[in-house]
Amino acid sequence: MGIEQNKVIMQRYFTELMNNQDYSKADEILHEDFSGAAGEGIKGIEAHKQYNQGMHTAIPDLFIDVKEIIADENKAAVFSVWNGKHAVVIQGFLPTGKTFGFDMASVYEFKDGKVFRGIPRVVSDTLGLYQQVGILPPTEEIIKAHNDSIENKGE
Repeated sequence: MGIEQNKVIMQRYFTELMNNQDYSKADEILHEDFSGAAGEGIKGIEAHKQYNQGMHTAIPDLFIDVKEIIADENKAAVFSVWNGKHAVVIQGFLPTGKTFGFDMASVYEFKDGKVFRGIPRVVSDTLGLYQQVGILPPTEEIIKAHNDSIENKGE
């Protein structure tokens, strides 16, 4: 497959599968041997569907806004913003009801013109997510608390 076709496949992946949860044409997008590192690890199209349904159950208004796709013949890097509302317990944190939008960068591999391996390397702004939903204070407050603690040690 060519670079432009890989970009189209990645856009379909996020629009049709991840956002709309429309798996009616998943066999056109995902390789039958698809694997991903998300969650406990994903193996196959059905496992991808179950994982995605679980994410949408936890974050019903989840929307992944793809900002940029950089592709070559075998891989694509996707830069996106994941948006939603913190409405359920996530990683042990009670829901705050606040909305978030955090940056994510991930890499996907292609095989036979389909997404073969997903999210083997992920970079996300988890600190920003925790600050947006109120689990952690804004960076300025963290810096001030740190500086205050150092100044108070001299007393």
